[in-house]
Amino acid sequence: MEPIITVEKIRKTYDGKRFVLDEVNLTVNRGELVIIEGKSGAGKSTFLNILGLLDTFTSGTYYID
Repeated sequence: MEPIITVEKIRKTYDGKRFVLDEVNLTVNRGELVIIEGKSGAGKSTFLNILGLLDTFTSGTYYID
């Protein structure tokens, strides 16, 4: 498999105390379809905004090929 997106331990906090995202990991291989689902306020939009460079993250790394 050839990873095109790799996310490692992404964390996001707005107030320095409560994590909106807490060590999120994800690998997407070429040709895969990914669906992100969850409850309201779970951080789905924040996560996608980080991947799209529309928001910053507190710690962690990600690579997009």
